[in-house]
Amino acid sequence: MNSAPSEGKATTIPDAGPPLGHVNFFAPTDWFDILSDPAGENVTKERFAELTRRSFPGHSQDFQDQLVEALAHTRRIFLADGMLSCGLVALPETESGPALWQICSGVVEIGPVETDLDIGSAFTRFLGERIAGDGVYVEDFPTAIGTGVGLISTPQVFEDGSVSLFPPSTVSTENSEARAVVNLGLAAALAVPPGGGRGLVVVGQSLDAGQVRELASVVALIAGKSTIEVYEEAAEGAGR
Repeated sequence: MNSAPSEGKATTIPDAGPPLGHVNFFAPTDWFDILSDPAGENVTKERFAELTRRSFPGHSQDFQDQLVEALAHTRRIFLADGMLSCGLVALPETESGPALWQICSGVVEIGPVETDLDIGSAFTRFLGERIAGDGVYVEDFPTAIGTGVGLISTPQVFEDGSVSLFPPSTVSTENSEARAVVNLGLAAALAVPPGGGRGLVVVGQSLDAGQVRELASVVALIAGKSTIEVYEEAAEGAGR
């Protein structure tokens, strides 16, 4: 996939008051971002409907309508949670089979960052679970914002409905309750400015765990090349 800055696609950081700033996303040019027009829900639903007709031409109108409503509902949830971008990548044929990825991005507030802080451990707290498995890969890398950390894992969904974001590389099958029924791909990255402040978090999911490294390259590209511009008045207000 080709990637490039989204010209004219600066996304405003949501806030109860005046905008705090904007994010310049460096993202694939051929993905479908369901949050690209936060204020235009009707226009976005029309785009959903067109995409659904093209993707599922053999399905009933009722099925297509339900899918459009589901996408619209998901979009409202993401906007309410402060997400700024949610890109969908759907490719029927690749070297490793069909690809269905979802990549979300948002701004998070990072406390003061000391030079000896384990950013990887801090990052996993954003995902709601500490790293416990040996099948998880974490790596630091430079970003346009400052420093960054990337993470790759293959989450497991178990028969009882529970999910392990960071499972070990091997899972015992002696206990049927511990047997995973679905393996997903998870790639995440956090870009942090020097000393802390507002950082960019990017999280990607793949239905095929075998595609997680390809997914991670796109996630790292977005986190590494995107920039956050905080408006001067907001920065002065934060310092008072």
